[in-house]
Amino acid sequence: MAIIIYPKTMNWKYMKQRPQQLMTQLGARGHLVFFENLAPLDREFIEVEPNVFLFTDHHAFMKKLKKLREDHAVVGWTTWAKQRTRLTSLYRPDAIIYDCCDEFPHWAKYEVKMVDASDHLVCTAESIRMRLELAYPDKPVTLIPNGADASFFDPAPSQRPQDLPQGKVAAYIGAWAYWLDHDLFAKMASHYPNVHFVSIGAAYGDIPDYARLPNVHVLGEKPHTELKKYLQHIDVALIPFQYHPITLATNPVKAYEYMASGVPVLSTALPECIRMEPHVTTATTHDDFIAKLGRMLEEPDSREQRLARIEYARSNRWEDRGEAAHQVIMDTLRRKSGLKSE
Repeated sequence: MAIIIYPKTMNWKYMKQRPQQLMTQLGARGHLVFFENLAPLDREFIEVEPNVFLFTDHHAFMKKLKKLREDHAVVGWTTWAKQRTRLTSLYRPDAIIYDCCDEFPHWAKYEVKMVDASDHLVCTAESIRMRLELAYPDKPVTLIPNGADASFFDPAPSQRPQDLPQGKVAAYIGAWAYWLDHDLFAKMASHYPNVHFVSIGAAYGDIPDYARLPNVHVLGEKPHTELKKYLQHIDVALIPFQYHPITLATNPVKAYEYMASGVPVLSTALPECIRMEPHVTTATTHDDFIAKLGRMLEEPDSREQRLARIEYARSNRWEDRGEAAHQVIMDTLRRKSGLKSE
């Protein structure tokens, strides 16, 4: 097994996302994972999951890495193209895997050099896969979508959270960010004044004020382990995104978490969500979204539909994504070893 380094990009505790999920799965398969945390730690190394260690003390890690690399291959795995220099200059891994999981326009200027330094490209969405294969025909590309967290399946029944209003609830869980269609969110709240529209997630960037809409409740970020307690009491889970370069290439983690909980899901007609139909309902325009939401709130959800959503999520678990990531790592190391021996 390999030493996996995820270089300084984010805090482990900031919104459990793809990096934490994949690193957890790689640790479960026996790799030693070192996740460089942004926020300082009170110890040199903190094991947060089996074989997954946080660190911020660069000098302590370099001493440890020098010893570890005597017996193990070292692999750099990054989701941020800007980390090329950190990987190549500081950690000098035996292989680099660039995981292109978002199409943020301001990251594009770093991509060419990142890809050039990488041995394998991984991506989350079909549109990203097609772009990478066309732009970099000499680089191997593997599609590894996001997935469902096993803890969202079969949760123990819980009481309604105190800050979740009584009555019908349509909720969005995720970053309360600029790529959300806030105009649509406000229109839904105005159109259905007797329905509570709830946001659960950290604020990101400039967002509008919803104070004029008493049925909009911005609850802020919750621990990832608490989300399933909210989902049990939600009538419709929402993905009301704008059509934007970021969202058109996103494979939403929240869609899998919603479906794992069995809750009906309504999304903007994003390419990746269209591929999830009929387990996710998609809408093209504001009027279409509002009309479909009304039907979903009024029509009873069948047991068959609920079980089908859960089964779809079960077939797209993070465990499966972790196995795919493991295969990419092992194949890349075998290929590089073969090249060296030649």
